Amino acid sequence: MESLKTSINSAKVTAESNAIVNSGELRSSPTRISVTPVCHKDDDASHSVSIRDSVETLSKNQLKKQQKREKWLARKSEKRVLERQKRKRKYHEAREQGISLGPSRKKLKLNRMKNSTCKIRVAIDCSFDNLMGDKDISGIVKQIQFAYAANRRAKQPLQFYVTSLGGKTQERLESIGDYKGWDVNFQTESHTDLFGKNNLVYLTSDSPNILTDLDLDKVYVIGGLIDHNHHKGLCYTTAVENGIEHAQLPIEEFLDMKTRKVLAVNHVFEILLRYTETNSWEKAFFQVIPKRKGAISKLGNRGQQCLDKSVDEDQDHSSSKTPIKDVNADTDKHDSNNGSGNATLKCGKNTDL
Repeated sequence: MESLKTSINSAKVTAESNAIVNSGELRSSPTRISVTPVCHKDDDASHSVSIRDSVETLSKNQLKKQQKREKWLARKSEKRVLERQKRKRKYHEAREQGISLGPSRKKLKLNRMKNSTCKIRVAIDCSFDNLMGDKDISGIVKQIQFAYAANRRAKQPLQFYVTSLGGKTQERLESIGDYKGWDVNFQTESHTDLFGKNNLVYLTSDSPNILTDLDLDKVYVIGGLIDHNHHKGLCYTTAVENGIEHAQLPIEEFLDMKTRKVLAVNHVFEILLRYTETNSWEKAFFQVIPKRKGAISKLGNRGQQCLDKSVDEDQDHSSSKTPIKDVNADTDKHDSNNGSGNATLKCGKNTDL
């Protein structure tokens, strides 16, 4: 500390001398006083003090978040190693028990949308980016990943689009890897610019219309929004204001549910995918809707038999399903009669049942 005080005193002497010289009092013979910079341990101490001061400016909540993130970063690489080991262990256990592990990575790479006989188009609308916080952005990206995982494991994948991509959603995708290499049509343009209003059907649980079948000429839009009911009815309002046709899944015609009929984005996507495979809304619902929703068939024993059968048939898809936290996404509900198998989609007015 004494060396620090000496440096400060020397600097004061220099400043006073310069002031005298500038005033003209010592112009004839200006006195030069040089001060050599001194670097001591005290400099490190003062630097530490400045860091502490900057930390003290943070609120308790901000400081807590910062410490939590630092701890997470420190354990990130270690956690990934443990996750890889866990996956390998499960893989070897499954092989020893003769459990089907699904298609190999080599087969998945060959299973491209362009080679699929299914030409039904489904788009996730990411234009609600500014209405979500970082946590919900991570949630919607995770749901896009789940939808992609289900699609690439399907025998005949849907034609999958993500529209209005930008902002925080795009940043999050870039942070998790090379998403541009996925077999997904990522577009910065909106669904209306890409396909035209007349070719769209916006799926929303607030619509009075019921989706009964799928039409090759239509593009089915799912709202990429996790809003926790803060923006209820936004997808429906968006469709109406833009003159876009809208509909909801026919869940109420087949199921009674203990919880709200709002589904996550990836669940809506997979229901459409399973419908193209089975031509049955009934089977599609029972294969995809989580058990925690408490879905009960309205068709009695016939519905239960269908449920048991659909569970058996769904074993091939079980490797692509991963539990996901239930997140509110303004998507679809109800569903109606079994499809005719000719991949045509109709939207009829909801009628009294």
